[in-house]
Amino acid sequence: MLGVVLPFLGPFLTQRGLGAVAVGLVTAAFSLAKLGYAPFLGRWIDRGGWFFGMLSVHMSLSVAAAAVVLVAVNPWLLGFAFLVMGLGYGTVLPLVEAAVLERPPAKGYGFVRWWGSAGFIACATLTAILLRGGRFDRFPLALVVSLGLLGLVALTLEGEARPRHGGGDGTSLEGAVWVLLVVLTLHQVAHGPYYAFFSIHLGEHGVGTGMVAGLWSLAVLAEMVAFVKGASLQRRLGLRALLGLALGMTPVRWLLLALPPTLPILVVAQLGHALTFAVAHLAGVQLVQRLVPAGARRNAQALYSGLVFGLGIVVGTAAAGPLYGALGGSGSFLVAAGFSVVVAVTWFVVAPRLQSGEGGLRVKSEG
Repeated sequence: MLGVVLPFLGPFLTQRGLGAVAVGLVTAAFSLAKLGYAPFLGRWIDRGGWFFGMLSVHMSLSVAAAAVVLVAVNPWLLGFAFLVMGLGYGTVLPLVEAAVLERPPAKGYGFVRWWGSAGFIACATLTAILLRGGRFDRFPLALVVSLGLLGLVALTLEGEARPRHGGGDGTSLEGAVWVLLVVLTLHQVAHGPYYAFFSIHLGEHGVGTGMVAGLWSLAVLAEMVAFVKGASLQRRLGLRALLGLALGMTPVRWLLLALPPTLPILVVAQLGHALTFAVAHLAGVQLVQRLVPAGARRNAQALYSGLVFGLGIVVGTAAAGPLYGALGGSGSFLVAAGFSVVVAVTWFVVAPRLQSGEGGLRVKSEG
């Protein structure tokens, strides 16, 4: 589904007549529900709550909202449709993620996450073919189909996603969890110009739809390699060092995208997605999972999804609109690079204050 949204939502909204600020806000609306709803639902589930069809009900909301996009032209209606769409999709993801992390395969979490990357490439490629010739009016159709397929898959996961533990208090989150969540959220804020305006930026420099889809797919290929090799990297470096590596290399990627978009520069920048997204997510999601007891994992993963991929993307994409309108693509990526430097420095200052414990990382006491 993200293989449909990330490469083509911006150009679709532009064709519908939305300006840069409106594009940023509508893109942000898609992630807003993860922050405003999913964490509360996660806490309720950790306390023992559940209802039959939890996943399929939420996915049905997403499909219905996607159908509205077929006919919506008004920016406010489009924003509301993507808000509801994100509510359904953003609820299903952390519930399944927590269940997978509780019982990952021997090859590690990255092996499971690899399939999401493969799906991204397949959907981006098929959608590029569907939209060939600038037919962005077909974008909502691809959105409905991808969400419908995701909903069918969710039907098979209803039993597996339900927690197997008894009800907990749903609030047992220690200080180290919040330190990680803040750092990872700020890291995601810096991705705002990339998520909202990368495709538009390339289009303004004469890059065709097929090449845009190819560059997005190249980034996902790079993340697939990172996920497959993630278990090996984790054993060699540890999760904390992996996160530091990802944060430290992120400013370099944005600086490359701030340069005139030649093919060699774009290829190197997109390969950097292996670090800025895959390795950062691989380390972050597992660190959060290790820091909390079983009775708080749905709450923790919903907060991770809501803050990092909800608040982080909402703030990042909403801020990217005015930035892009005032500074253009190169200026926006330059600002993102400077912000990522601040995030990386913050992590390297905070990281030494964290030490390993039985459950993962814990904040060192002053004594």
